[in-house]
Amino acid sequence: MEPFRSTGENVPAKGESVKRAHLAWWKLIGVWALFLALHFSYETFPNTLFKLIGEEGETTFFHMKMLFFAYIAVSLVDLVVRRGSIGRIGDFLASRALIAVAYPWLTITMWFSAEALGLSMPNLAVELVYANVATVLGIYVALRLEEMLDGVAVRPAAKAMIGVVFACALLSYTAFSFKVPMPFFTTPPGF
Repeated sequence: MEPFRSTGENVPAKGESVKRAHLAWWKLIGVWALFLALHFSYETFPNTLFKLIGEEGETTFFHMKMLFFAYIAVSLVDLVVRRGSIGRIGDFLASRALIAVAYPWLTITMWFSAEALGLSMPNLAVELVYANVATVLGIYVALRLEEMLDGVAVRPAAKAMIGVVFACALLSYTAFSFKVPMPFFTTPPGF
């Protein structure tokens, strides 16, 4: 048995696809804008909430955390806006939880490709443009994953596993907000 199967129930009705495509662009802008706001939230408003969902430093981890929370927030707004037209809320939530966990990794993978190719950023302006292009492409991938997963029935075992990885991501992003994890690409001291 496959963990996902298409039922067609969440597939947009004729004429609705144009509206959904338009909404997707607003979601892209919304996730990106919220990500940018979270980027400066803790510096601007130093408190526990923004330490949990924002950035306290320039680490890969904090950027992934902000991508995660920005996408979740916009997905919850999407759920409220489209609640009546969503066939199965459980499948919607499962697909969005899976995307929330996966797309920060995909985005960071794209971002690191320049360094993997040996390219260096000549100045901060170029690095900021590159980082924002990678971020927008990552959000775009998330929205395309949504299109792919809409209308897919998620089996209970897959929903359970998605719930586990989502809970692990949530735990990591919140716990490590107070104790920064070791860097991804360096050997920890003492090894």
